[in-house]
Amino acid sequence: MTLDNVRRLYERFDTDKELRGKLYAAEGQEGREAVLREADLFFTDLEFDEMESVLHVKCQTHEEAERFFEFRDWWNFLRHSS
Repeated sequence: MTLDNVRRLYERFDTDKELRGKLYAAEGQEGREAVLREADLFFTDLEFDEMESVLHVKCQTHEEAERFFEFRDWWNFLRHSS
């Protein structure tokens, strides 16, 4: 399920520097989608938006919430850049 791919990317956010590097280097939305497909993590912007509140609600501590907001802000930066 592609909604679950948002959660899977979130779980890999801190540890998979290679994936993060590929996403940073990707050219536009099509490039990011190709990287996500290659990593078997594809999801749409709408699916990310739907999962955002689900992931936020699951945060049990202030630290978990801060980590989530870092992930969310990072992805929003990427998807709104060219």
